Amino acid sequence: MPEAQRIDAKGLKCPMPVIKLQQSVRQSSSGERLIIECTDPGAEKDIRSWCKVNKHPFIGANPTDYGCDIEVEVG
Repeated sequence: MPEAQRIDAKGLKCPMPVIKLQQSVRQSSSGERLIIECTDPGAEKDIRSWCKVNKHPFIGANPTDYGCDIEVEVG
């Protein structure tokens, strides 16, 4: 499996992490995985909701020193 593309959304507040994710999804192919690096504590909930509405699998969120990494698969 190819390595996931990383999206730096550190320091960005809602809705910017979701907008950056959406821009990357448009340039990606189905099945690719994206990891969004976030510091916004609301980003996980926002991205989870966005994935549900747009039918992209939400893989999970992992805590990091700066906040969390959220992994999504392009549907």
